[in-house]
Amino acid sequence: MSTVHNEAYEQDFSNKVHFWGRITIAAALVASLMIPCYLTFIRGFAVDTEVVISGLLFVAGFVGIIWVIEPISYFPVLGPIGTYMSFLSGNIGNMRMPVVGAVQNALETETGTRKAEIAGTFGLVASNIVNLLILFVVVIGGKAIVNAMPASVLASFNFAVPGIFGAMIVQFASKMKPAHIVMTAALGIIVMQLIKLVGKVAPALGKLLSIGQIGVAAAVAIAFALILASMKKGRG
Repeated sequence: MSTVHNEAYEQDFSNKVHFWGRITIAAALVASLMIPCYLTFIRGFAVDTEVVISGLLFVAGFVGIIWVIEPISYFPVLGPIGTYMSFLSGNIGNMRMPVVGAVQNALETETGTRKAEIAGTFGLVASNIVNLLILFVVVIGGKAIVNAMPASVLASFNFAVPGIFGAMIVQFASKMKPAHIVMTAALGIIVMQLIKLVGKVAPALGKLLSIGQIGVAAAVAIAFALILASMKKGRG
């Protein structure tokens, strides 16, 4: 790409992408907080601080590490405009990334180039339109679909969360060595037992750790992995 095209890209496209991208993300943040703020400060519904903190710990413990990993790992493929669009619409790993990859492969573009970024943008626009159309149909007809289901099928929804966790465990475990699976399971059991012991000594702290035990286990596992990696590097 020539110098003139580079300057045009930066001034006429890239700057506008960041300008409007920041505005839309900020608008989405404000919109997402409007209802809680309305219910709390205008309607006067009391907020249970303990419940809020417990919920935050649970969410952060489960997906907190993804808040750091996803933007860094996805940015080279999505580019600036794709990053703004994807993190605003969601479903990045299971919908946006596959669409972008398919479009870039179809056009035989090199990942990280501006041509690949533009191609991925058109793919993201198409995926969002299709996603909204499907959601519109499901939202409008969802109640009728659920009401038409037999009770036995509706009862199976109670196993949705365990099924998701089980699928995630199988997905990650299938890529691990048997020894590493055993070490991971043992580490998780040890962390759970330590949290129970802390709960007996300090009930309040134990309750918080119990709610965020997934995050605690993840932090311990990351630290353990870093120690093993440093030991392996030292031997090498």
